[in-house]
This record gives sequence, C-alpha cells and structure tokens, in this order.
Amino acid sequence: MNPGMSEEVGQTARSFVTAMSSVPMALALVVSNVALLAFVWFTQYENNKAWVSNNSQRTEVIQRILQSGQDTQQLLAKCAVPADHK
Repeated sequence: MNPGMSEEVGQTARSFVTAMSSVPMALALVVSNVALLAFVWFTQYENNKAWVSNNSQRTEVIQRILQSGQDTQQLLAKCAVPADHK
C-alpha cells in the first residue's frame, strides 16, 4: 500500500523538525526568514491597495496640471507681439 499525500507531507515535516531539533539556531533562522517573507508580502499588498485607491486622484491632478499648462500657453499666445510691429 502506497502512502497518501498527507502521510508524505507529515513524514517530511517530522524529518525536518527532527533535523532542526539538533541545530536550534538553524530553526530560528528558518522561522525568521519565513516571518520576513510574510512581512514583505504584507507591506507590498498594502502598498498596492494604496496605489490603486489613489490612482484616480493622481490622474485628476495630472490632468489639472496639463490643463493649466495649456491655458498658460493660450494666454501667452494672445500676448505675443509680432516682430514687425513697432
């Protein structure tokens, strides 16, 4: 009878814990690396949510800046004096 998936995973986990019990510093390092990965994933997830929620506000600000530049160009075009005018 072949062992099932859960039995294989359990056996692997038991052998990992047995190997790490002889070197507790390595186990602590593995745990801290997993915690660091979880922290980095969470911060990136939160940053992505903030970026998506502020994206419409950024788009509106960019459109206002561009519109202001166009308005300024139109005003300056009306104020330009031709070179031959004295």
